[in-house]
Amino acid sequence: MKHLMMLANYNTWVNTEIFKLCAELSDEDYRKDRSVFFGSIHATLNHLLLVDMIWLGRMKGQPVESIHSLDQTLFDDFESLSNVRNDIDKQLIDYVSSLDEDNLEKSFSYTRMTGASGESNTHESLLTLFNHQTHHRGQVHAMLTQAGVDKHAMPDIDIVDYLASTSA
Repeated sequence: MKHLMMLANYNTWVNTEIFKLCAELSDEDYRKDRSVFFGSIHATLNHLLLVDMIWLGRMKGQPVESIHSLDQTLFDDFESLSNVRNDIDKQLIDYVSSLDEDNLEKSFSYTRMTGASGESNTHESLLTLFNHQTHHRGQVHAMLTQAGVDKHAMPDIDIVDYLASTSA
């Protein structure tokens, strides 16, 4: 539980750092197709948010019916995306803090975006969510460099950097 709580808090911290950098970009740089899987920084951040909403809904037994595609744009403007990102990060921290060891192995069934059935447990689903975030945040980090953000201006966003920031 301690490990998962640390990941939930790290997730919020690093998302905040990434969104601070994105807020400094021009709209053109923020939305420019950079030939990554979802194209732009904006599309990738939308994807991350919707996948977090999907997994959080599945774990809570409250599926999100409004999401129909993994590349769906939930919010076209940066401010709304940022505000909902903050809200989902807080919900994730609250959810993880509400769990105990017994809850982690609780299995649940869900329907994938393809319509196929899936089954997971809370522990595996949280690890999937956090790993997925890391994967795509790496893409965003690379796109920020492509957008001209000075690599020396970018914060270090590894877990050890988060841990150092919380002990300071």
